[in-house]
Amino acid sequence: MEYLFHRGEKIPLIGFGTYRLGSSARSDETETLCYGIEEYGMTLIDTAEMYGNGISETILNGIISRYDRRSLFIVDKILPSNAEKGSYTECCKRSLERLGTDCIDLYLLHWKADVVLQDMVCNMEKLVESGMIRHWGVSNFDTHEMKELFACDKGPNCFCDQILYNLDERGAEYDLIPWCIEHDVLTMAYSPLCNSSSSRIAVTGDETVIKIAENEQKTPESLMLSFVIKDHKTVTVFKTSSILHLKNNMKNVFVPFGKDDLLELEKRYPPPTEKRPLNKI
Repeated sequence: MEYLFHRGEKIPLIGFGTYRLGSSARSDETETLCYGIEEYGMTLIDTAEMYGNGISETILNGIISRYDRRSLFIVDKILPSNAEKGSYTECCKRSLERLGTDCIDLYLLHWKADVVLQDMVCNMEKLVESGMIRHWGVSNFDTHEMKELFACDKGPNCFCDQILYNLDERGAEYDLIPWCIEHDVLTMAYSPLCNSSSSRIAVTGDETVIKIAENEQKTPESLMLSFVIKDHKTVTVFKTSSILHLKNNMKNVFVPFGKDDLLELEKRYPPPTEKRPLNKI
């Protein structure tokens, strides 16, 4: 595993997302997570109270209990509807109980909706002071929302903005990711292997992607992951329920791109030349 150091934390560049964890009949989902932790050092694990109405967190309880808690970096999220009601402490307590731990490493507002940001900051800071969480941040915030957040008292304490970002969804590169880097906010990309099955099939079946992946001795999937983390300024999380798929996704993922291959890839999937609204799922 390779790491990004941010505000005193050593964070794996690649971790697990757990959206829909437990929603299938597959029995090897937890073993896949454990394999990734043990074989690849994927100790960054992302969940949310929304995922299966807490089922994801409950399943993670059995995984977290297998390891030294200090070796894991757990990310969780509160729904805006609960934040709007001011239920930060209650929701965090319930998440902690389902996870079977006494502290969440990074607690995020899942998306902005109608949440009053100064109220959110104050409540997040109280959770830090109580020891229930170590850091707080946001998810799905675009640049104007980050600026609004930073105008709040203690708003710059925001640790992270978790966003949709992948080879086929590069809009955040125009201003959001540079803004986050400038203001010392970690960018965490979700859905690095595309945000729909159709777009993923299109990218992994793209002749250019297949050719470059072969040149780089990667798979199309590991090439996509490599692209997201290539500058060591963004971390990412993805979901897989199969050890075989995990191995496929992680093949040579940390091997740097050859200059010509990267140029060709960016020609096929060019960076944005104008501001686009931040997409989210």
